[in-house]
Amino acid sequence: MAPRNDYVLFKRKRKKSTYWYFYYWKGSKRIMKSTGNTVKWKAEQYIEEYLDGLRKPKTSTKAEFPFKEYAAPFFIWDKCPHVQRLIEDGRSIGIKHVKESRDRLDKYVFNDPFAEIQFNQITRGDLLDLRSKLLSKLGTNTVNKIMKSIKTIFSEALYREDIQHNPAAQIGNVKYGEEETGIFTMEEIIDLFPPDSFVPWKDIYDYTCFLLAATTGMRRSEILALKWKNISFDKSFINILEAWKDRDEIGKPKWNKTRIVPISNRTKESLLKLREESHTKEDDDLVFCYANGQRFGGTWWQKRFRNAMDRAKIDYEKRHLKPHSFRHTLNTLLRNAGQDPAKIRAALGWSREAIQENYTHWQIEHLKDQATIVENIFSNNTNDEEEER
Repeated sequence: MAPRNDYVLFKRKRKKSTYWYFYYWKGSKRIMKSTGNTVKWKAEQYIEEYLDGLRKPKTSTKAEFPFKEYAAPFFIWDKCPHVQRLIEDGRSIGIKHVKESRDRLDKYVFNDPFAEIQFNQITRGDLLDLRSKLLSKLGTNTVNKIMKSIKTIFSEALYREDIQHNPAAQIGNVKYGEEETGIFTMEEIIDLFPPDSFVPWKDIYDYTCFLLAATTGMRRSEILALKWKNISFDKSFINILEAWKDRDEIGKPKWNKTRIVPISNRTKESLLKLREESHTKEDDDLVFCYANGQRFGGTWWQKRFRNAMDRAKIDYEKRHLKPHSFRHTLNTLLRNAGQDPAKIRAALGWSREAIQENYTHWQIEHLKDQATIVENIFSNNTNDEEEER
């Protein structure tokens, strides 16, 4: 609230009514203004709010445009101020993520009345109302992604001092009941990849493709972008240098982290056999593609996985199993076998322990050895007590 000595309040008669006016000072200049009120307490409230507004730091004139206009360059790769700043700071951001964020804004936000609100006048309530509206017609995961993009825009605006307050700062993700990603048992992995048959897979392509996922933890975008030249059969490793960023765009793997992963003898043998039978076997050819060299896409990947699960009689929906589960499973099995977590992170392309924890799913088959350890402890203690007697 403004101090009373910031202004001088007085009455002035206008036509048949008496209105309250006030003087205030801007530097050495005295300015007179009407409150438009005939009631004193309302006049005082108007003055205090008016003077408070004068004291607040001015925002950028760009922030006086509607949200749609302020956000117009965001998530367009060569125009987005957020993307350009991250690149200049030496930080990474995925091209695919940028494009998908823009697509969601174009489809769900820019054509909503929310987009016409003046950017620096948007309140937390406006954002919550938008979120509720989106939830009435979209899935929780999609809404959280949309809101994350909007929060990025406000965070960047605050960082650039285009606004003095971020209304999105305390808006969290919508909680939803998605179950934790399931993992395969060791027995299922063995059954899914027999050494002398492609069953339950359709052919050598999907067998080898998902064998790679199970034994190296490679992501779909990395496997489907793999070229023969990036496989070292002599030294038994794969150079992961590329990944699909979009349907027709290839670039560096996620987080721009290239890496090397070892391959087992079984995996190497399957890859060699595939190369013998493949129509595309030149160094620059894709490993997994149609006879004309066209890449396999997400539909092929999902369909082959689901069909194999059905043939193997694995209830993948109930257990929340998906192709990415192979990555979760490998990490859990390697950690259970006592492998160095740092080396696992290096092979799977993670830089932080927190990310690896999200891919670790201890189940009873991994923990049952604890019962044996506890039994040995109690047995040893019992023997020691008997000896003392």
